[in-house]
Amino acid sequence: MPSITDCVVEGLKYPFNDIKKLLVFGILFVIFDLLSLAFSLKTLDITRIVMDTLDKTNATTMGFSQMPSGDVYLAIAILIVGFVISLFIMGYQYNVISFSINRKDDLPGFEDIVGMFIKGVKYFLVSFVYSIPPMIVAFLAIILTTNSSAWPVIIIISVLLMIICYFFLIMALNNMVAHDSLKKAFDFREIIDNISNLGWGKYVGTVIFTAIVFMIINMAIGIIMSFLAVIFAATINNQAIVISTVLSIIQALFVTSYCSVFFNRVSGSIYRESIK
Repeated sequence: MPSITDCVVEGLKYPFNDIKKLLVFGILFVIFDLLSLAFSLKTLDITRIVMDTLDKTNATTMGFSQMPSGDVYLAIAILIVGFVISLFIMGYQYNVISFSINRKDDLPGFEDIVGMFIKGVKYFLVSFVYSIPPMIVAFLAIILTTNSSAWPVIIIISVLLMIICYFFLIMALNNMVAHDSLKKAFDFREIIDNISNLGWGKYVGTVIFTAIVFMIINMAIGIIMSFLAVIFAATINNQAIVISTVLSIIQALFVTSYCSVFFNRVSGSIYRESIK
């Protein structure tokens, strides 16, 4: 059985097996990030218009008819398109896990767009369902903010529950992908058996180690991006949006895509070892 380091090292090398496919995947992240930036800017515009209107009318509230409906509809459209793109991203992550489980050394292609979208929907649904318990506890914490003694305890419980759900989510996604069945993501007995087969210590250790490597990569790139931002700022005056856009494209195209493939490759490797 490969060691934790072996799984992570193999995952780090894997994205380089097909740079072209990795860059195509990166384009999806570029589109998503640009849409996110556009949504943020449009939301700021709407907020600014609403605040100016309230200030001029000396009102405390305003109806939807008084809001910039064109901007609101555009923001909603951007949000929807961004969500659809995210489903394609999750669908590709689904395929990366599948390739890892089946010991395929090449990266998934993009031929089956419809299939990738459907898999993305499954990936999203499972991730969302597993996030519900910590969200409920966090919501209770917000409601009970007036109770100073109970609030910190509930926050701690929420964080712990989020961590526990995350560890189960990784194996749940793998179990779903391996059987190509949404129901298998909620087969808790099989999920627990798989983790037990691998060993809880090795499973938790591999996930944590992979997450640490993931964060180190992003921190290192973040430092490099900061230097690039300074360089761009010195050469391009008063163009903050241009600088943010360029850096966002670089980050998404090369870094985010790489880290996503790396993490899901290791995730599939963990599952593969758990069913031996």
